[in-house]
Amino acid sequence: MASSVTAKTHAGTKDVNRGEHAATGWRLLKLRDLRWLWISQAISQIGEGLNKVALLYLVYNLTNSTLMTTVIGVLQTLPPLFLGPVLGVYIDRFPKKWIMMGVDALRAGLALIIPLLYAADALTLPRVYVVVFFMAVVSTVFGPALSATVPLIVDRTQLTAANALMASTAMIGMLVGPAVSGLGIATVGMQVVLYVSSATFVLSVLSLSQLHLKQPPSQQAANQTHGSFSKDLKEGLHFVFVKRRTIAGFILSALCYSLASSAFVFLLPVFAEKVLQVGTLMLGWLWSAYGAGMVAVSIALACSRQLSATTRLLFIAAAMVTGGVASFMLAGTTQPLIAIALVAIIGAGLAAFTPIVWGMLQEMAPENLRGRIFSIFNTGAMSASMVGMVAFGWTTDRLGSQVSLFGMAAIFWVTAAASLLLWKFGEVSHVESGSDQEGRAAC
Repeated sequence: MASSVTAKTHAGTKDVNRGEHAATGWRLLKLRDLRWLWISQAISQIGEGLNKVALLYLVYNLTNSTLMTTVIGVLQTLPPLFLGPVLGVYIDRFPKKWIMMGVDALRAGLALIIPLLYAADALTLPRVYVVVFFMAVVSTVFGPALSATVPLIVDRTQLTAANALMASTAMIGMLVGPAVSGLGIATVGMQVVLYVSSATFVLSVLSLSQLHLKQPPSQQAANQTHGSFSKDLKEGLHFVFVKRRTIAGFILSALCYSLASSAFVFLLPVFAEKVLQVGTLMLGWLWSAYGAGMVAVSIALACSRQLSATTRLLFIAAAMVTGGVASFMLAGTTQPLIAIALVAIIGAGLAAFTPIVWGMLQEMAPENLRGRIFSIFNTGAMSASMVGMVAFGWTTDRLGSQVSLFGMAAIFWVTAAASLLLWKFGEVSHVESGSDQEGRAAC
């Protein structure tokens, strides 16, 4: 009886916080918790952009070596690959608000270390690498914790729109962070940029402190009854790959998506130079077209009512087919204006995938397993991104950018086929009926 009252009280608290269940788009930011979460994420994404450019500049200045500079990217990628599922266990054990606040507080402190060492004339390359590695370790926790937090704030029917809003912060960070960092390095110096980066993480902590998340009953029960670390890790893996194989299907489709999507961004400069034979001005237009396509679809998803699970899967398939056709046509054009239009279409197609898939996973995953499920998902996507960048980089060097674009088109179509298989054979009816009973059973 007491647990029933607690559950009803929690549900009532969530309903009051959510306001109107029909709200979409920017109106969702009227929800107090979602607004503060969006602000904190936008600020921290800008901070990451500032930090990344400043660190790359610093290492290249110290070594004058492209190889030593690329080590930064490797160090930022390794922790999610090896520690993601492990850290997911602890994400499920502790309140998400405090996890995210702790991560950004640690990032603020780590961002301060390098300029302080520089000021003390004690900065060395190994020390830079150590700081970058530890920053990547703590950052690995943030993404799954964020994904597990969104369903605690909005209604199930608003998940796609809320995820699209969260995805928009990454675009803001990508557009604002590197530009401000480059300007700052040129005018006031790298150290000041890193100080500002640290300050952005502090502001993010302050924004997150405004969240009034209530710990769900399933999380409270999990905190009291969780077993050993190995048992909890096995529980997450068993749920994904044995008990609910539809989630494994989503991870497989994300592997295909990530293989090509990450590589496409790195291929754009090569395509502009080798195929279109244009300079940096036109490359900037290509980048802008890619970003504009992503922003347009993100806004459309944020402002639309959530469709049924089967319709969302068909939407992903259509977006991937369209992106594949655009990539295929891009390989055969030498006209800059046509290339700009095709790149915008590719950006639009790619932007449809993540908010929809995240929303469906959030609906399918029990509350007490979301951290582990999203950690596994992110690990798979990151692994595929690394493989895709290496494979398509080699293909571009040896066979040309056109062949790489043909290969990307094929992978986009494979992703569409995976979505259609999930539509046909996946247990997506569970998404439409809810996972609350599953969550209580798992507890």
